[in-house]
Amino acid sequence: MEVTIEHAFCTYCKEVTELYFLLINTILFSINEKELRSNIELLWKAVPIDKYFTYGYGAHHLWVCQRQPSDMNKVFEHRIMIARF
Repeated sequence: MEVTIEHAFCTYCKEVTELYFLLINTILFSINEKELRSNIELLWKAVPIDKYFTYGYGAHHLWVCQRQPSDMNKVFEHRIMIARF
């Protein structure tokens, strides 16, 4: 997997920083799209990552955005990373 950090993320608490790096490692250790989708699903079930981040898939990529700390229903304007597969 190729991960591109597109924008800085807001480090407003220790948990968000730990989850950010856990997310990056999950992407990097995935071999292909199928494994990436499976690993991301397992990650979302195992830890409260959806509290801080949202994600989605395109035809050949995974994108990740960070939720705003002031209102977790809103996300920051720019995505923070994209992973191409």
